[in-house]
Parts: sequence; C-alpha cells; structure tokens
Amino acid sequence: MNRLAAVLPWLSAFILLDLYVSLVPRMTGFALPAWLAYVAGFFLFAYALCRFGLGITRMQAVGLGRSPGWLPCLGLGFAIGFGVWALKNLLYFAMGKFDLAGWRDGDFVLPMLGQALVGMLLASAINDVMIRGYGLAFCRRFNLMAWYLPITIVVYALDDSWNEGIDPFNLLFSAVLGVSLAYTVLRTGTIWMSIGIHWGGNMCYRVMAGFDGRGAVRLEHVVEGARFDYAGLAVTALMFPLLVLVLRRWGAGVADASAD
Repeated sequence: MNRLAAVLPWLSAFILLDLYVSLVPRMTGFALPAWLAYVAGFFLFAYALCRFGLGITRMQAVGLGRSPGWLPCLGLGFAIGFGVWALKNLLYFAMGKFDLAGWRDGDFVLPMLGQALVGMLLASAINDVMIRGYGLAFCRRFNLMAWYLPITIVVYALDDSWNEGIDPFNLLFSAVLGVSLAYTVLRTGTIWMSIGIHWGGNMCYRVMAGFDGRGAVRLEHVVEGARFDYAGLAVTALMFPLLVLVLRRWGAGVADASAD
C-alpha cells in the first residue's frame, strides 16, 4: 500500500505531461510562435512537476546529464537515425514506391531544412524526456531498472496510438523502434543518443516530405502498399543490432556519457 501511494504521484505527473503534449498543440495550432510557446511551456511544466512534485533535483535523473560524452552521443544518434531512415527511402525507391523528379529550389529548401533542424530536435527531446527520461527516473527511484525496457516500450507504443490512432502495425512499429531507443538509454545511462536517433530520423523524413508534403526532393508517382510498410519495419529492426555493435566499440564514450 505504501509503495502504491508512492507511485501514484509519478503516474499522475506523467498523465499531466502526456495530456499537455497531446492536447495543447491541438488547441493552439502549429503556427511558429504558438509552437515555440508550447515547447517552452512543456519544459517549464516538466521542470515544475519533477522539481516540486516529485523531488527530482538533478538533470542526470532524467538522463540529461551533460558529462563529456553527451554531445558525441547526440551526434552519433543523429547519424544512425538519419542513416536508417535514408536506407528506408533508398529501399522504397528500389521497390518502386516513388520516382525522383529532381530537387526543389534552394530558396525553399534551405529555410525549410533550417526550421526542421531546430524543430525536430525540440520535438524529439520532448518525446524522449517524457517517456525514456521520465521512465529512467521512475525506474531508478523504485528499483525497477530490470523492467525499464518493457515499461518504456509499452508506454511509447500506447502514447503513439494516442496521437495516431490505434493500429496494430503502428503499435508493432513503435515497439520495434522503442527497443532500440530504450537500449541506448540502458547502455549509456542518458537519453542523448535516443534524442539523436529520433532527431535524425525525423530530419530525414522532412528532407523527403517537408512539413506539407514538399521536401527537398521532388517525388512523383508515389504509391502506397503493405509491402513498403513491412520493408520499412525490417530496416527499422536492423537498427538494434547496429546499435549493439556501435555501442560495444564505442565503450569509452559511453562510459563518459553515463557518468553522473
């Protein structure tokens, strides 16, 4: 009973954060000033809940410690995320999902990519702080690190369903991606690499599709189909063994990043 009473504030705080992330943008819209206010509001709200509601006083608790290896973790994550999503699009092209019709003008592409670079970093950080960072603090506080992987995978998949609608394939995709993202947290002790993977994948998506379906490249004869979905899922699944190999070879940097 005492343990349940201790857990309830954490669950309540998470629900409040999730409601903020899910509902506020729908009410305020995505115009740049409103969206930036939403981002600032999230971090202020998260800080207030963690600091004054849960007693979290250190950034390291939610995986945001800035030890010497944090920036390489972020950068390596970005490279992996962007590379995996680029490989997906290369496979889609080889399978005939779309034809390439050239590049858009720099006057359009450069501002769009600049906005995407900043916007996708902030959006990725919000998701990772709320799910993997908050989950890290929760599991550490209640000695549940053995359950960190399944807890964060389930929460991530369900949270995505909240925004995209319940769909078996989307749940499966989120679970597959969630394994890789949670694994990086377990190996590094921080969420920087997970943020980077999210950031890189989202950035590659914006290169192809932009914010309104117009990316840096011009696509023609775009077709949909289950075979493309499963091909993309297979490439996403390959990220996990890649991360295992990378993190084994990159041990020194990981040790620095996870030091409190």
